[in-house]
Order: sequence, then C-alpha cells, then structure tokens
Amino acid sequence: MEKYTELEEMKAQLALLNKKLEKETIVNERLIRRAMKNKAWGIRRKIIAESILTILMIPYFILVMPVVVELSMGFCCFVVFFMLLALAYNGYIYKNFRPQEFLQGSLLEARKDTLKLKRLYAFWLKYIGIPFIVVFLSWFIYEISRLYQGESLHGMLIGMLVGAVIGAIVGSFRYRKVQGMANEILEQIDEISDSF
Repeated sequence: MEKYTELEEMKAQLALLNKKLEKETIVNERLIRRAMKNKAWGIRRKIIAESILTILMIPYFILVMPVVVELSMGFCCFVVFFMLLALAYNGYIYKNFRPQEFLQGSLLEARKDTLKLKRLYAFWLKYIGIPFIVVFLSWFIYEISRLYQGESLHGMLIGMLVGAVIGAIVGSFRYRKVQGMANEILEQIDEISDSF
C-alpha cells in the first residue's frame, strides 16, 4: 500500500512539473515572439524613414538642382526616376513584411516573410542600387566637368568622392543592420521551433 501511495505522489509531482514546464515554454515563446515583432517593426520603421527621405528629395532634384547647381534636366529626371523606383520597391517590401504575424501567426509564414525580406534587400543592392550608383557617379562627373573648370572642378570632384565614400559607408551600415535584424528574427524562429 505504501508503494502505491508513493507512486501516486510521484505521478502527481510529475504532472505538476509538466504543467510548470508547459507554462514556462509558452511564456518563453511569447517573449521571443514579442522580441521578433519588435525587430520586425524596427525594420519597417527603417523602410518608412527611407521612404520619407526619398519623398523629400524628389522636389529638391526637380526644382533646386537644375536651377542652382545647373545640372541637366535629364540627369535630374534619371535620379528622380530612381527615387520613384526605390519608393515603389520599399512599398512592395513594406506590404509583404507583416510584423503583426510574428506575435500570433504561423512561424513558417514569419520565416518565409523574413527570408523574402533578406532576398529583396540583397536583390536591390546587387541588381539595382550598385548599378545605379555607377551610372549616377559617371553621369555626375560628366555633368560637373561640363559646368566647372580648374580648381572648381577639382573641388567638386573631391566633394563628390567624399560624398560617395560617406554614402557607401552609411548604405553599407543600413544594409547590414536590416540583414542583421532579419538574421536575429530567423534565429529566434529557429529557437522557438527547436523547443517543440
């Protein structure tokens, strides 16, 4: 009879332990999902900030650059076209990357969305961003060499070089930041998946 009582007691303790572990797993999953959602919203905020900056730059390139700097309208239209393309691309990324799914939705969908975001950012850099920069810098050098001579041209080229280096550093940092946040989200999804 005593062994039977001990066995029942052990079963009850085991059941209690299982309930505690289940609650802890649920709490851990919720915390990880909330952290993933915060990172996803951080990525979306970056997309919104880039879009707002782009919208503010469009009138500058249409109204100021041709008049003040005397750059050709063709060059300015090329830059504005690129900015509009960037806005459309950011809109596409923004529409398809849904942080609200990270809290309650399917982990498979969240993983798929995050991988798609990484792929879209890499595609933009490799096939659109870098080729644009090459054409932009080449055309800009042509434009300023047409407008300036001697020391003025030298100063403009140095300014362009400094601007290009700063732009490359900032762009690289932003790209790595978004890709890093996406990698952290993927790691957290894997962590949740491995715990089940």
